[in-house]
Amino acid sequence: MNRSERMDILVEGLSFPEGPTWSERDQRLYFVEWQGNRVLSWDGRRVAQIFSPEPGGGPSGLGLSPEGNFWLCLYDARKLALYSPRGDPLLEITDFQGRPFRGVCDLAVDSRGGVYFTDSGDFEDDWRKGQPAGSVYFLPPSGELLCVDTGLRFPNGLAVSPDESHLYVNEHRKNRTLVYDLLAEGRFGPRRVFFTHDNLNLLEQQSAYELGPDGSCLDWDGCIWAAHFGGGKLVQMSPDGCLRRLLYLHRGRKPTNLTCCLPKRLLYATEAEFGLLYQIAGIGTIEGDSR
Repeated sequence: MNRSERMDILVEGLSFPEGPTWSERDQRLYFVEWQGNRVLSWDGRRVAQIFSPEPGGGPSGLGLSPEGNFWLCLYDARKLALYSPRGDPLLEITDFQGRPFRGVCDLAVDSRGGVYFTDSGDFEDDWRKGQPAGSVYFLPPSGELLCVDTGLRFPNGLAVSPDESHLYVNEHRKNRTLVYDLLAEGRFGPRRVFFTHDNLNLLEQQSAYELGPDGSCLDWDGCIWAAHFGGGKLVQMSPDGCLRRLLYLHRGRKPTNLTCCLPKRLLYATEAEFGLLYQIAGIGTIEGDSR
């Protein structure tokens, strides 16, 4: 870290936190506990429970609709669901053209309210064995569900470029970040490898296969960030796919996801090994690439 950067642990002891999302409207951070099955908020002073989705839902991703409702990826329940701020269920999607989802994992909401999400795969075969069973989908604000890509090895976090011309997807079990051109009328370009992450693995040998990019977000400079699960760090990539920065966590080897508070230039990250919520301040713009 540079001297100007400050990394603080805001909360610890969470139950596999995921899906951090900053709400400029509410001036607070929202996130979920996958194992705790809760939607939580951080207002700068304390953590509060907003609501708990259906029993056994297992929320792993969170996003906000333009109306302020909560999109949730319910990994254990294998569905994408929309909830009101009070926790009332509004909508659920469980399949694509009659084919049930295997494990809805993470999402990104665009400026019009469209939802990109990953159906990563089940825990035993697709995650542990790395089977190419994952897919990426797009739910337009009005219209039927579209498939962006399929045959991926546990696609995980996503991010949409500021001009909404590109979609970035972390293919966790391949330890790489992909990019797709977003074309007109719900059409998508073919997958391209955007960035291949390093192989520095901090996990035990029996868990070494878990190394890979988990969640993603975009920052104020249009750079892409990824939480490198198993690598204990946050990775910043330039819009042209070059490494810009590595931020190693003070504690924890398993960062799961991250988000930016753009006006304040703050980065928030969740970590699963110790159940941590981080805040990183003082991240400036880097001139030039670091490789």
